[in-house]
Amino acid sequence: WLKLIQAGRQPALSARASSQSSLGGFGGMSSKAAAAAQPQVQCEVHKDAVVCSDAKVLGVGGIKIGEGTVVHPACLIHAKVGPIVIGAFNILEEQVEITNTSTEPLVIGDHNTFEVGSKVLGGGSRIGNANIFECRSQLGGGVVVADGCTVGACAKVPDGESLPDETVLVGPPGLRHHEPGAKEAHVQAVKKLVDVLRDTLPRCHHLRKTTKA
Repeated sequence: WLKLIQAGRQPALSARASSQSSLGGFGGMSSKAAAAAQPQVQCEVHKDAVVCSDAKVLGVGGIKIGEGTVVHPACLIHAKVGPIVIGAFNILEEQVEITNTSTEPLVIGDHNTFEVGSKVLGGGSRIGNANIFECRSQLGGGVVVADGCTVGACAKVPDGESLPDETVLVGPPGLRHHEPGAKEAHVQAVKKLVDVLRDTLPRCHHLRKTTKA
């Protein structure tokens, strides 16, 4: 090495160092190549939606978030297999989890409220309009919820079950009754809250950029 330096020549790299250099490091892949190898999240966010950047939006199934919908920090929306379609003017509070592990789309309508810690799990579920899912409530796979329903705190809707319009489910133990006029009352309440959140959340949190599919 000393003779080479004195002769003004560059010492040759060892075979191992040369191999690492050409591969971009010890991992055998450059950071750019590693990032490119990761599956990209296909997520379309409406320009008037409010989605906090701290919310986790994951999966290759495809996610669509509609007009006026508000997604708080610490939410998880995970399209593991099939797509998740979220309509307009919905509210997803902190720690809400919506996961689709089925090839069937998981579809959520308009004017729904998902309170803190509520979960929609499994896949293929269909949720209508103007429903309220109270704190830590849980929906299983393939559940169908019509319009104007209320799923009470900690209540669970088992896989494949259906709730007709304006049903109130209180649980456990899962008692039910009908609440006439609940749909319209829920719509009016969520509209007012969406207006407040669209004004206040951007002041405190960074937002996910609007994207198109």
